[in-house]
Amino acid sequence: MFKIKISAVAAVALCVFVPAAVRAQTDEKKFEIGGQFSTLWVLTQTVTTSGADTVTTTGRKVNYGFGGRFGYNISKYFTLEAEGNFFPRDRDFDGGRKIQGLFGVKAGKRFEKFGVFGKARPGFIRFKTGNYVFGTGGCPTVFPPLLACLRPVARTNFAFDLGGVVEFYPSKRTIVRFDAGDTIGRMPAQNLALFFPPPPPAFPFVVFPESTQIRHNFQGSVGFGFRF
Repeated sequence: MFKIKISAVAAVALCVFVPAAVRAQTDEKKFEIGGQFSTLWVLTQTVTTSGADTVTTTGRKVNYGFGGRFGYNISKYFTLEAEGNFFPRDRDFDGGRKIQGLFGVKAGKRFEKFGVFGKARPGFIRFKTGNYVFGTGGCPTVFPPLLACLRPVARTNFAFDLGGVVEFYPSKRTIVRFDAGDTIGRMPAQNLALFFPPPPPAFPFVVFPESTQIRHNFQGSVGFGFRF
């Protein structure tokens, strides 16, 4: 009789806990896919003259872009991510159009309605006019050389995205996401387009040589996605 009671209790436990465990595994979403609108604040420089001195002023120009994102949730705390962005504004003095690819990890805590994470994602950023080289000639020999006398060359540079993420979950399958961080890039030696307001010279854009340096660019984005 005792063995029969034990068997009955075990049967009831299986009926209660096994379906619950199956439902928990079913509710656990492994994949994320979504899109985002991004802003990238890119370094720009303006050159002015004061007597015999040349003064360079550093500023920032906002690039607006859009892209997509894919993620795989290793656990509740860690997600592997791949993200791509395109910045269509084509301006000589901040590198022209840009394509960005990032691949890394998002780590933090996910609660029922929101999540807070840090992110570290190495990758690349490709500038349509990442460098300028001299053409065939026929231009006046002046310093700084005029932008119109040089030919733009695309360049792909290493980038590293380091920052934070806040997510909100309107439902079990949807995500509203906000990103903010520092996109760190290694810029090799290059000829950089600068704004040179007249007078002089009569042409407003010139090119200055720049040595290898590390640049920090703020990047923020807002996006929407799905979990499945």
